[in-house]
Amino acid sequence: MQIRISRSEKKRQANRVEELAHELAGLSPNEISNLPADDFLKKEILAARSMKGGARKRQTKHIAGELRRRDTSELTSYLATRKGSHLQEQADFHELEILRQAIITDVIACQEEARGLDLPLPQEWESPALEKALEQLPELSAAAVRNAAHRYARNRKIAHSREIFRLLKAAQARQRYHELQAKMQEPENQPE
Repeated sequence: MQIRISRSEKKRQANRVEELAHELAGLSPNEISNLPADDFLKKEILAARSMKGGARKRQTKHIAGELRRRDTSELTSYLATRKGSHLQEQADFHELEILRQAIITDVIACQEEARGLDLPLPQEWESPALEKALEQLPELSAAAVRNAAHRYARNRKIAHSREIFRLLKAAQARQRYHELQAKMQEPENQPE
């Protein structure tokens, strides 16, 4: 399933990648050598460290261009664990916003289709976005999201949209908590 992303969201994503590149350029040489990235990217980041002014800005934009062609999840996780970076939190937040908007788009499309047939919106409407959300967040209550989306489709009150977001965020927090608990309970792989 492909979720459509607005032009504004694409610009925000590009800005987040540039912010990531800026944070990477601010790392020490030792931290850069430990990055989960290939040698080319490490070399480019090291080059940015020694530059000043406009040259550093251009180099940072060049690094951002390289990052747009790659999966940056490992780098943002690395920064989050090593430096307490807020980039991972921002990325998660925006991912949830996109999911919420896709769910709302699905319910409105189903409502328009039902209205065209002079039928009420069914309680179990089709939503590829909700299926994706349930796949990513197994703790998510599909019934609660469907009810909030159904209420939003009926009266377009922003409170119902916010409720969908809160449900998604809570499910994500529970999932992270369980992942952390599982990670803490894993036995250490120590050589004997």
